[in-house]
Amino acid sequence: MASLLKLYKKSMTAAVILIFAIAAFPVTAQDLVPVSNISGGSSVFVFRKSSAPRRFTSNVKATRSREQRTASAKRVRKQYETHSAETAKTTRSAVVSPDKAATAVRTMKRQEASKVLAGSGEFYLQENDLDNAVDSFREAVTLDATNTKAKLGLSDALARKGNSLLDGGKSPLAKSFFLEAIKYDAKNAAAYFGLGELFADDGDNGQALANYEKALAADPRLTEIYQPLGILYYQQGEIAKADTLLGKALALDPNSAETQVFVAAIRLAQNRNQEALDAAKKALTIDPNSADAANTAGDALVRLGRVKDAIQFYEKATTLRQNYFDALLALGDAYLETGDYPNAVKAYSGAFRAKNTSPEAAEGLADAYRLSGDFNSAAGAYRNALTFMDRDATYSNAQKADTESKLAFVIGQQCTINIRQAKRCEWPSAIAAMEKAVKLGNGSAIDYANLGWAYYNAAQIDNADKKTADAKAKTELARIDLEKALAMNPTFAAGPMLNLGMVRTDLGDYAGAADILSKVVKEKPEWAFAWNELGLANYKLNNKKEAVDNYKRATDEDPNLAAAWFNLGRTSIELGNMNDAKKAYKKLVSLRAINFANFLELMSKGAVKK
Repeated sequence: MASLLKLYKKSMTAAVILIFAIAAFPVTAQDLVPVSNISGGSSVFVFRKSSAPRRFTSNVKATRSREQRTASAKRVRKQYETHSAETAKTTRSAVVSPDKAATAVRTMKRQEASKVLAGSGEFYLQENDLDNAVDSFREAVTLDATNTKAKLGLSDALARKGNSLLDGGKSPLAKSFFLEAIKYDAKNAAAYFGLGELFADDGDNGQALANYEKALAADPRLTEIYQPLGILYYQQGEIAKADTLLGKALALDPNSAETQVFVAAIRLAQNRNQEALDAAKKALTIDPNSADAANTAGDALVRLGRVKDAIQFYEKATTLRQNYFDALLALGDAYLETGDYPNAVKAYSGAFRAKNTSPEAAEGLADAYRLSGDFNSAAGAYRNALTFMDRDATYSNAQKADTESKLAFVIGQQCTINIRQAKRCEWPSAIAAMEKAVKLGNGSAIDYANLGWAYYNAAQIDNADKKTADAKAKTELARIDLEKALAMNPTFAAGPMLNLGMVRTDLGDYAGAADILSKVVKEKPEWAFAWNELGLANYKLNNKKEAVDNYKRATDEDPNLAAAWFNLGRTSIELGNMNDAKKAYKKLVSLRAINFANFLELMSKGAVKK
């Protein structure tokens, strides 16, 4: 008899693999997800959010690379130098050969010598000999501090020298030249633009923006500033100003792929998503190798509800630019949304390699692993996400609680695999994760419900290990937490009510179990596993005919629910209804629930007591 009971317990464990392979189902916020347990039934876990979350966190960060900043700076300087040469004819000194200047200044008065040296400075400027130009203008100003043309020339030379240092990667030295240039000419647009570039390079967008504005005010003809200034306004969240400036930039050069990309970003911010897509595609037509354009097109398509179409653009972006974090993250989101979990894992793994301290990438990877059924890998990724969230002040306790909750879920789901591999289940770790979730979530109904769920399942393992006292203690804790959750009148009451019904059955309160489970099946008549649990409660109350009806309803709702077929067969044998027993036996054989079927056969032959 003892060996047969052992066989029965093993058969119940084997049934776990047959019941509710539901982890891969995309579901909605506060979903009630059945989780197979060692008793052959299913308890219910409550997700705080959608179990297949839709993120799409990319949505164009609108940043310029160093190469893009350098290219725009060169365009601005070229435009400035062209305008400077035009105005120099009327506002600056006449050009004088340095040889003539050297001879003349020896016999001239200071003021006259200053004019000649200023002319020499202009000569050096024409030759792009900036060091000699600065020296000549500086000496001219020293000789005559009232020589306005010399001051303007010195300011020009200093600004050009600063910009040449920027090109050479010597930014710290450049700043002093720009500041001195402004000292001699408060309207030196090139100097202000150079300072703006320095601040932009340091990530100080506020100061960069202010200096770009001063440059444009000093010389409105510097239209090449429209683009970098418009991008900075976008980054500062001033969409209207950004739109105006980038619109002007686009009017001047409609074939700038870079400008088209940022116009697309503006259109996304304005929720003008089709226009954003059009601009991004135009950018790709101009420059097929623009990773930013491809990524932006993907974002626009997501906004338009065309997630499948977005995938090809995100793939293109990640092909064009290695380790493109935003595109990889959005690609993972898109694959997750469309149910392609293996490719979601691949994309999120790439995002995590690109930024291996990103909570978003780690959690996305964890969700993809979970939904693809790789619960062990999911647990590791959720733990990584929690570690990185703790280092990032932007993550709220509610977000951390949600991740702790999902960690508990995958630990519980891994139990099924562990049982097949003769490994221990890690329910203590699941309990610890849910206890953290309760604390972080300030004791929400969802977290108490799931803590009760974890305690209930941990008790099942203790029972299997014959740790009766531990099992009873955990079952009692499950009851307390589930009742706390229900006392808060949650909208998802059916889940914790089912779990509480199972807990009451285990605690011997069969009438209480039958009462609450009757309410569950009334609310969720499609829950086959709930009908099965109600049948077990009625069976314990010796209401065997009613239990049979419950089991039959369970098999009607889910013809593949092996535990319900077994319970139907067992109870039918006890009632002498061999036709139903035979039907149950045949179904169990077809489901390959051989241990269940063998047990029924032995029972029908009287090898075990009814």
